[in-house]
Amino acid sequence: MSESLKKKICLITGARTGIGLSIGCTLATNGYKVIFSGRKCDDCKDTVNQLVENGLEVAEAPIDLSDLSTLKAQTEEALSIWGTVDILINNGAIIEPISSIKKIDPHEFEKAVSVNYTAPTLLISYCWENLIKNKGKVINILSGASINPIEGWTAYCSTKAALHMVNQQTHLEGYEHGISSIGISPGMVDTEMQRKIRASGINRVSKVKKEDLFDINRPGEFALWCVSSDANEFSGKMISENEAAVASKYQTWMKNKKQKL
Repeated sequence: MSESLKKKICLITGARTGIGLSIGCTLATNGYKVIFSGRKCDDCKDTVNQLVENGLEVAEAPIDLSDLSTLKAQTEEALSIWGTVDILINNGAIIEPISSIKKIDPHEFEKAVSVNYTAPTLLISYCWENLIKNKGKVINILSGASINPIEGWTAYCSTKAALHMVNQQTHLEGYEHGISSIGISPGMVDTEMQRKIRASGINRVSKVKKEDLFDINRPGEFALWCVSSDANEFSGKMISENEAAVASKYQTWMKNKKQKL
């Protein structure tokens, strides 16, 4: 692996558990410097300590996506760890409120807007100068819910749809600076969010059995390819490994990568 790749710094939100944890660990074990961010201090402490013991370059910095008043300061604190950032991964999100429009709670809805849409957008803004300097990349964790309405998911679907547009906007405005932005639709992965969805029993997604969900390591491996330059042609798009054109490039890259190990 090249020295330039080892120096790339990634900041990932919502990295305490689930998809964020999977992506962060995968990137760290493949030569990236990773800043794990949870909502509170020490949310990612155990993960970071274990990875450091294994000789990897990782750190922790809390970023509370629900508190916009502290977001800029927390972002700057995270970036001060290694002085810059090459890759921003907007992963942190909440599924609540799971409710019909008629019964939606305004405070819960406002929190979903902050966590799933406003904060990720502002994070891109706060990292923008560093991304220009490093010809960096933004990865936005999206969902099929970005483009498909699902009963009871007004908050989640609408905020992910908004982030889907921000992903396109980031590509549009970043292209001339060498910034790329890819949206990932990871599919139904066995996470804490999926547990909450099953418990709600409110729509077809809640009926999917735990054993039919994707393994938690799967999105980490796909994200590893997405952060590479090999995936740059998909900047501005939302992609999944189930799409033929995407799968072809991804599988070829993974095969070649394993051959080089």
